[in-house]
Amino acid sequence: MVVLLVHAAVASAGFVAHDDDFQCLTNGTKVPGKSFYVFHRNPKLLAKAVAIAASDRAHKRYPVGTILQFFPREAMVKRGGSFNPSGHGWEFFQLDVSAEGTHIAARGKKKVANAIGSCQGCHAAAAKFDLVCEGHGAASLGLPPAIIKLLQRDPRCPPAP
Repeated sequence: MVVLLVHAAVASAGFVAHDDDFQCLTNGTKVPGKSFYVFHRNPKLLAKAVAIAASDRAHKRYPVGTILQFFPREAMVKRGGSFNPSGHGWEFFQLDVSAEGTHIAARGKKKVANAIGSCQGCHAAAAKFDLVCEGHGAASLGLPPAIIKLLQRDPRCPPAP
């Protein structure tokens, strides 16, 4: 009986991210024409996630286990299962990053926030695009490319040669 309960709990959670799932931002796949990076452990599902991001087509769902990052200190992870139905199965993260690695500082649903406000609240404007904002007419960060590049500097990445 205990085995069945544990199995049901794991199945309802889908993918649960840990510190070591977050790595150097530029180790991810940069979507052409976008400023964010995509990660997935499974190469086929990574390709699917990148194709969804590149297509800009409404009503496509990212595969469970997808990690999207615009900045090194923030991420959204597709958990799936019964996690956060109002957030399309996404979990939002605030990360402490250093040359030594990543530590999850905060994680969750609507309550995870940055200086602008609730991550999920802001991403809700892109509901038709599985809460992925960039390129979908959702509220833009309004940052020029040079500032985005500066903010994407990641201490986990090796120095450029």
